[in-house]
Amino acid sequence: MDAPATTVGQTAAGISTTTTSTVTVPDDYYPPAHDRGAWAMVDAADAGYTAAGLAEVVSLVEVSNSQSLVVLAAGRIVAEHYWLGADASTVRDVASVQKSVVSTMVGMARDRGLLEFDEPVSSFLGSGWSRADPADEATITLFHLLTMSSGLNPRNFRSAAQPGTVWDYNTDAYQRLRPVLEVAAGVDINTLTNEWLFAPIGIASPTPWAVRGALTDSMGEPAWGLLLTAREMARYGLFAMRGGRWLEEQLSAPQWFAEAWTPTALKGDYGYLWWLLGRGRAGPLGSVPDLVAALGAQDQKIYVSPANELVLSRQGGAAAETTEAQSDFDAALVTALSRARR
Repeated sequence: MDAPATTVGQTAAGISTTTTSTVTVPDDYYPPAHDRGAWAMVDAADAGYTAAGLAEVVSLVEVSNSQSLVVLAAGRIVAEHYWLGADASTVRDVASVQKSVVSTMVGMARDRGLLEFDEPVSSFLGSGWSRADPADEATITLFHLLTMSSGLNPRNFRSAAQPGTVWDYNTDAYQRLRPVLEVAAGVDINTLTNEWLFAPIGIASPTPWAVRGALTDSMGEPAWGLLLTAREMARYGLFAMRGGRWLEEQLSAPQWFAEAWTPTALKGDYGYLWWLLGRGRAGPLGSVPDLVAALGAQDQKIYVSPANELVLSRQGGAAAETTEAQSDFDAALVTALSRARR
């Protein structure tokens, strides 16, 4: 069903205001590039939510130390709010949300014939990229980094298990995928991300990747952050929800996200650097079986549920952090979203 396109403004209190235009919006709607022009909005009822239920979602996010919330229904904005001095232009390090973006980039590199998942990391980075014995290090593949199964100890980067036998959330191991991509493609990560992904889906920042000050990993290598706005996070979520398609262009392989969202052998709620929040769970998270998420420290998050045509992005401080990526806040937020559905 076509819907009127609208522009959105923000009041100091973080309440969205809308201005309706006469432009019609197709069912396969995508927002204008770089937010130049109106990003279409849709009423709660037309998006399948109750107004009271959606207000409960917004209230929960507001009182949970949040700076921003964007909720999309079929690509259109159904809720957008900002707090604590943030607005639609506020850029933030999205923490481990970046992992899911890099997962997509690695898939794109494979599509271009630049790498294979079963190749050793050492083929790209040489020996000595970890503190494992050279023979052990040589058995760690790109697939192991994609699935958190490198066997490396996340604290000292030495071998702790045979690759592919133990799941262990290891950000330092994951971070090696960035230089792997740079070596495989022969360009820096900003150029690569912009050319393959961000520019095509309308993200304008020329240098979204940046070194995190003096922060280093267990090998003394600089840690990198990805800086995005909440709307840019929502764009990426919409791209993922649409199976790697943007407008008329198929940017990733058509089946890439189905592959990336398949549970790994070692952990049933984790894919290729994506959390499969609704997969095989009881309780609130299981109420949305296809819910997947890019999750970062301090509750940075992108939710995607293709069945519900839902994309949600949230930035801010920790709401209820319990680990580096997962949080009790997810259960509370999904509960509120489920109650809001008509």
